[in-house]
Amino acid sequence: MAGRAIPIGAFLRDRKAMAAIEFALIMPILFAIMLGGIQVVSYTNAARRVDLLARSIGEMISQAVPPAGASEATVNALDLHFAYDAALVTFPYVMADAKQKGVQWWQNIAINFASIRFTPVSGNCQASADPSSCREASVVWTSTGVHGGGFRTCTPKQTPVDDTNPPSATTLPRSIFGAASIVVVDVVFTFKPTFGENFVPAIKIARTAYMQPRYATLINYDTTNSDGIGSKC
Repeated sequence: MAGRAIPIGAFLRDRKAMAAIEFALIMPILFAIMLGGIQVVSYTNAARRVDLLARSIGEMISQAVPPAGASEATVNALDLHFAYDAALVTFPYVMADAKQKGVQWWQNIAINFASIRFTPVSGNCQASADPSSCREASVVWTSTGVHGGGFRTCTPKQTPVDDTNPPSATTLPRSIFGAASIVVVDVVFTFKPTFGENFVPAIKIARTAYMQPRYATLINYDTTNSDGIGSKC
């Protein structure tokens, strides 16, 4: 017996499976948006943590107390290692991310610190609203034994740049040249998206903290029993 023919008009008016088809079409888009949102949140959180880490390490080093009757304080290799390991508390994501990348946590982030002294330039210098016009910045000591390089070298002297310039291991903002000295902490972390890593490139997060010594005119480095994490200039 021949089947009953279905009028074409009735077929076009049938909407029973339309919702399922629409859901199947839009689901991949919604899923991609959800994953993208997760990555944006992860990146934002990582950027905040890197900034917090730089400032936390700067605070720890800059709070060194000088001996009685002295104006300069010192830190040693143990102090620098303690400050470096603060990353495990302030930025625990670095451990999970390192495991995913198959490296040690300290190979997954670059943390460098240095002490900078500001001194008047030789000869006559006309007063200016720009504090860097009459002062120069010299590295007193720097971290040379940490992973990733990028430390502030002893020479040449640090170059003054506009405050809006991105952080660099060879430059300092002009506005901080008025201080007697500062502690500088540079932190660099490469954020790699968990999803879509073949399509979205890794993003470098670089943050720098500038801290004036709280109780001293300068934070120096004690090389006694130093293991190479820091070097005096």
